[in-house]
Amino acid sequence: MTVRVPLADLSSFVRSVLAECGLDEQAAGTAADVITYADAHGFTTHGTNGLVNIYAPRLLDGRIAADAAPRVVRETSGAALLDGDRGLGLVTMDLAMDIAMDKARQTGIGMVAVRNSTHFGSAGYYTQKAAAAGLIGLAMTNCGAQGVAPPLGGTVRMLGTNPISAAVPVTEGVPFVLDMSTTVVATGKIKAAHREGREVPREWLVRHDGTPTTDPAAFMAEEADVAWLGGPGETGGAKGFGLALLVDLLCGPLSGSAYGPRPGVLEGQPAGDDNVGHTAIVIDPSAFGSAHDIAAENRVLLDTVANSPAAAYATRGVTYPGAPEAARYERSRREGVELPLPVAEGLTALAGRLGVTAPGALAAQDLRAAA
Repeated sequence: MTVRVPLADLSSFVRSVLAECGLDEQAAGTAADVITYADAHGFTTHGTNGLVNIYAPRLLDGRIAADAAPRVVRETSGAALLDGDRGLGLVTMDLAMDIAMDKARQTGIGMVAVRNSTHFGSAGYYTQKAAAAGLIGLAMTNCGAQGVAPPLGGTVRMLGTNPISAAVPVTEGVPFVLDMSTTVVATGKIKAAHREGREVPREWLVRHDGTPTTDPAAFMAEEADVAWLGGPGETGGAKGFGLALLVDLLCGPLSGSAYGPRPGVLEGQPAGDDNVGHTAIVIDPSAFGSAHDIAAENRVLLDTVANSPAAAYATRGVTYPGAPEAARYERSRREGVELPLPVAEGLTALAGRLGVTAPGALAAQDLRAAA
């Protein structure tokens, strides 16, 4: 079951919660934008679900520094190293993308590596921001030293889901926005299925003997692991695994942050998801010609894809990354943001704990009716 909350109401509520957690007005507004972007575009594991289960608890207990002051510690004309000061990754990565965008406008390309940060939410938020400004954006993050998946063919969890996003501008309409984990699914979806008592598709989880399972409890008990994008090696799993390693290489050693395949991991050294690393890369198309003409050609390319004949099994026709999510956003804007009932209940409990007024749609009687 789900609950719909007006987008403006949800955004205002999230800002109020984050302010009660110690963020200043500007930081709370930025973080609320990232969080509600995820829910409104259909990335429900990375929106207010993260507020309930990651951001608010860790801001309140000090694992995330509410008063962090991210700062540039190294810089050239086209690159920078940003220290997040243990702050909220949603705010730190937004700053990193802004710096990369400024450098791209000056030099044609800008790159910012981030260390000492935390979970940054939906990667697509940052890249679509670049695309909306007429720039090409790439964003990626590791999971610190936390291991949620073993290397392909291995048994020790030492890499994160290591998501990566890319967005390309167009003259009008919906840009290309790719937002993906390097595993076949984000682990938040497995955890949500476990909480709700649901099975998962058999392609998501692989037991240690190589057999698939639909039971998310097997993942929680570390009896099964999330599969890499592509599945086993025979069907292309080396591609997802290789991308995950690339993300750790570009977000870990490059920035000085933690990373999964670290010394000690094979001896059972405890792992954590602090000192997370991110990387933002921005390219200015005008460095290669007319930015307008390039964006217009991008529009032609994407329209040609979307207008191509659909196969009989493709019940929703042909589309491209970014278009379904944009349609979901428009529906969220018109009809309200659709939240899973457990997330809505978690938000109501959080509001009560902090003394923040929850949107009317999250009132207890509405949740009981939805159930």
